[in-house]
Amino acid sequence: MNKMTWLIAFFISSTLVGILFLLEGNVGINLADEGYLWYGAIQTAMGDVPFLDFQSYDPGRYYWVALWFHIFGDTSILALRAALAIFQIIGLTFGLMVIRKMTKSWLFIIFAGVIMVLWMYPRHKLFEPSISMIGIYMIMFLLEKQSWSRYLLGGLFVGIAAFLGVNHGLYMVISFSIAIFYIWLKIDKDKTFKKILLWGSGVVIGYSPMLLIYLTVPGYFVNFMNAVKELLFSGKTNLHLPVPWPWKIDFTLLNFIEMMGQLSIGIFFLLVPIFAVGIGLYACISKKMINPAIAAASFVGLSYTHYAFDRADLGHLAQAIEPLIIVICLLSLKLTGSKRYLKSAIILSVLLLFTLISVGRMHPYFQKITSKDNKYITYKVSNIDLSIDVHTASLIDRVKEIKNTYVLEGENLFIAPHWPTMYPILGLKSPLWDIYMLFPETAYKQLKMIEELKRQNVAWVILGDISLDGRDDLRFQNTHPLIWEYFENSFEVIMVEGLPSNYKLLHIISE
Repeated sequence: MNKMTWLIAFFISSTLVGILFLLEGNVGINLADEGYLWYGAIQTAMGDVPFLDFQSYDPGRYYWVALWFHIFGDTSILALRAALAIFQIIGLTFGLMVIRKMTKSWLFIIFAGVIMVLWMYPRHKLFEPSISMIGIYMIMFLLEKQSWSRYLLGGLFVGIAAFLGVNHGLYMVISFSIAIFYIWLKIDKDKTFKKILLWGSGVVIGYSPMLLIYLTVPGYFVNFMNAVKELLFSGKTNLHLPVPWPWKIDFTLLNFIEMMGQLSIGIFFLLVPIFAVGIGLYACISKKMINPAIAAASFVGLSYTHYAFDRADLGHLAQAIEPLIIVICLLSLKLTGSKRYLKSAIILSVLLLFTLISVGRMHPYFQKITSKDNKYITYKVSNIDLSIDVHTASLIDRVKEIKNTYVLEGENLFIAPHWPTMYPILGLKSPLWDIYMLFPETAYKQLKMIEELKRQNVAWVILGDISLDGRDDLRFQNTHPLIWEYFENSFEVIMVEGLPSNYKLLHIISE
């Protein structure tokens, strides 16, 4: 494809992402997951090393955001969202270019792009769908021509994906492995082993920033391996949720829009594995060659099915669904007959409708315009005017008041377990490495945390006891019982208003 085609796709992608950013870039704030990324990006921009100096995702995404923080000269929540939107534009451009392979209609591509950008949710997780779409293009690129340079380039991308998220690197290793097997089976058996070695070399080169961190940052590799070992022993990569299959929905408690939204989500959960497995098997078994774009989308979809089902909620579905969206768009272009354009338009219209009533209703802009009694107000966070709901604004005000009223010079405030966003809002650094305390912790690590709390002179604690996902075993007193006991024995409850009923303010007891 020529440069002009890429420029047009980039323009469409930039326009779609830009419109969405203008509508909701300053709307809402997430006190949990978004702050997990925001806090870490700020610390990275200040010179700390992700995962070693603070709890984090894989380092690549923090260095990406920190780079844009330096370019913008700003570390606000809006700068974070802008940095993510730029990566979103890149990912969406590659996704549009996959669809361009099967149509010259830019109108169709724009229509498909609207659906794809709506599924790029939530906004603090835009690396995930972007990586999957880039991966589809890179595998399609390899399926079209098995040159040495394309194997190397494919491996390079896999390594970069792993630097941004080791799980995404693993998904791409699986997807490319399926693609390479497919090439060996159906297209080209010549020098396959050498090509695999070249692809592997690309992976190492792409992952070299991470390898450099292993080699140059003392203690990093040991900490990383310990984390991997803990993950393998626990057997958990996430907090699992039951799959919301369509037949499990209790329609009696929902209005019509909610019912259709839940039904749509359930249908999408059905379609993700059906399309990925079905097309993948057909590609390998059929005597006919399958379209490279469709094959690539199904191969990526196969690995990302795990991501969707590992924690089966709308957010994780959205982060894994782009291969399915692309496959449906591509298959609609293969329809034949006199009314094939009408049929394609109907399929995309239904897909857009299901998108709007499922993930579309979750977007911050939709939440704002449909809120009752004008519940959103203008609120300044880090000198940036945001439009947030009054409940969140009131909560932030209360936490600010606690910090300004009670926390003295030289004292530290610790906030647990699920509000990491409060640290950058307050301009504070977490006294602990842990900023988001979800999983049960070992006694040894809890004792180390208690030592650190004492060393950091933590005199004040805002502590929640939340039954996450309705599970009592995920309450802080059950995931971190020794720290809970330390707080009970060494701190006293200070009565304050404005905190949620399951949160309390604690102050250390003077000896």
